[in-house]
Amino acid sequence: MAKRDLKISTLSKNVIKFEFATPRERATWVYGMLRSILDIPVARRTERLARLTEEIEAHPHRDDIRAAFRDFWSHHSYVRVISEAGLPDEIFLLRELFGRAVKHLLPEDEVRGDLYVLLDSLGLKESDATWLASLPDELVRWWSDIFSLSPSSMLASCKILALRAANVALSRDLLFLASDDDITKSSFFHLPSLVESVVLDPEEFPRWVEQRDACIAQLRELNERVEKEGTSAGLIFRLRLLRSFLWRIDQVLSLRRPGADTRKFAVSVIHGFASQRGIVKVASSTLRRLARSVVEKTGRVGVHYIARNMRTWRTMGAGAILAGLITCFTALVKYGISATIHPPFLVALGHSLNYAVSFLLMQAGGFLLASKMPAATAATLVDAMEDPARDHMASLQAISQTQCIVTLGNLVGAIPASMAMDMIWHAVFGHPFLTQVEAQHGVQMLMPHQSGTIAFAVVTGVLLWLSSLATGWTANYIAIHRMGTSITNSLRIRRRLGAQRAERLADWVQHQAPGSVGYVVLGFLLGTVPILVSLFGIPLEVRHVTLSAASLGYAIDGLRFYGLLDRTQVVFSILGVLLVGVLNISTSFVLSFLLAIRARDVGEERARHFLKEVGRELVANPLSFLWPSSTESQA
Repeated sequence: MAKRDLKISTLSKNVIKFEFATPRERATWVYGMLRSILDIPVARRTERLARLTEEIEAHPHRDDIRAAFRDFWSHHSYVRVISEAGLPDEIFLLRELFGRAVKHLLPEDEVRGDLYVLLDSLGLKESDATWLASLPDELVRWWSDIFSLSPSSMLASCKILALRAANVALSRDLLFLASDDDITKSSFFHLPSLVESVVLDPEEFPRWVEQRDACIAQLRELNERVEKEGTSAGLIFRLRLLRSFLWRIDQVLSLRRPGADTRKFAVSVIHGFASQRGIVKVASSTLRRLARSVVEKTGRVGVHYIARNMRTWRTMGAGAILAGLITCFTALVKYGISATIHPPFLVALGHSLNYAVSFLLMQAGGFLLASKMPAATAATLVDAMEDPARDHMASLQAISQTQCIVTLGNLVGAIPASMAMDMIWHAVFGHPFLTQVEAQHGVQMLMPHQSGTIAFAVVTGVLLWLSSLATGWTANYIAIHRMGTSITNSLRIRRRLGAQRAERLADWVQHQAPGSVGYVVLGFLLGTVPILVSLFGIPLEVRHVTLSAASLGYAIDGLRFYGLLDRTQVVFSILGVLLVGVLNISTSFVLSFLLAIRARDVGEERARHFLKEVGRELVANPLSFLWPSSTESQA
């Protein structure tokens, strides 16, 4: 009987008859056979497979049946199964995530002849791989000949994998990261020709081992540079992809060696199919590495926000007062924009530019804004937790002491300066800057029991945290592209600006640009988010501690002029400003701390232990978190 005339149908529980009129019918039957096994509970699958094996073994056309299975499994698309199962289809993260999302939505012709598509459509799970690994040895031996890889399939799949690996490894940005940019010296350059010779001659396997180790060493060097200089999600994704390619090539080539474990390879393929539609896993594993780099760069910025001694502490307090003075003008312009501009887009743009310019002036003068510090100092604290030689409790105390003096300085600068400015306005124009209604609203909006101050302050803390991510991302981008060195050595820039100006520009880009970007992002978040949210009917207002303090100063002086000053309301509004400060700072700090812990794999147990230490120290010596000793405090 010719194989194409084989018929398949189930006449009873113990008798099988085979018929394949077309390859599509055969594929449909195989899909149904696999589906019938996978759809039953795992505990009964082995029994079902054993019974099927016995029926085939007892069938008079046993050899034809096995040959039919083998022919189906040796379809040319088996090469795709070997070279793609569990590996990303794309070399760019966003395209890979988009492709995986589309797979969940679009229908596919499961039996069109592509073995890869058929297996992928089964919806295999990790439990299926575990079941396959638990099968009895006799069942595995019976089926292993049917599913075994031919030398031609090995050769094709290994060459595909090696060519993809070489294409990724020899891309421009990876070569830029390498210590030697000579493309021919890359360990991946001769990979395709090497794997071909190893497949054709298994005795050449030691050459593969040597080349594989050289490739891994190159990847290790690239990872070290990435950790040191900065990274991107796409770069991390491709480095992980290269490791996956090497791992799969090693698996396939190992099958040519005596005593190779084919079951282990099959289990690995099933694991691959089970994981390749997942979006969250591939995104989280890549973004965690990116978060680590961003957190590290943010932590470097945070070092400058910690007073190491009493002298620095006092200097930072003075700078915070000056930042508060600038904020009083920010609040003045904010009220002016709200009174004169009405289109929402222009209001958002005006507020954003007002905030951004004010923040940039603070940075240019070296003045400190209390709300900007927590996100950066949280990453610095996690750095201290990772270093056994550093006292992380002393680091936290130094952070808290600096935060307290800067917050107090902002308030001392903002409230009196705003009141003084309102008095000057009154002397010049004959009336306070705010109307009676505006002044009353300015006090009442900060009273926690009469407004949404608590919720607004928490949301503002989230915006502060997001702006810190922009700071860290910018520092990471500058580092990975070596922008400081490039600007210094750029002949075009040196010719236009001169050597000294080019060096000053490079220094600004390296040390000031990340903070500037963070301040601009913060300004636009504070200015636009409330307007955008209001379009959906959700009331949201900015409750930024320093801006709120400056606004309160104008409101208090206005109520004093109108004879409506209520001391109880003033006390509650001042307490509201302090509460806003606590919520701004704590929300931003906690979010940054949690991100840093996850990015650096500090571990929940270690973090809990640290929090318990903090609790005990707060009870025993609370003032140590507010006021530094006269001696230098080491963080």
